[in-house]
Amino acid sequence: MMRAMTMQPSRDIPLVYPACPSCGRALSFARTIPAANGLAELQTLNCRECSLWITESSGHHPKWSKPESS
Repeated sequence: MMRAMTMQPSRDIPLVYPACPSCGRALSFARTIPAANGLAELQTLNCRECSLWITESSGHHPKWSKPESS
């Protein structure tokens, strides 16, 4: 019988989440929406205290980034 494996964050690298804009407490990670069809990956964070949900791009979009000058 195979067991499902869960991914655990490394204990060497602490995860730091932004503060809630309403109450100031740390937001919790909720989910990731994978990049698709040229759109950037999205991450959803929530505040358990005030029930606020925030979805943001997790990185820069390659089509929108400025070219690097050499």
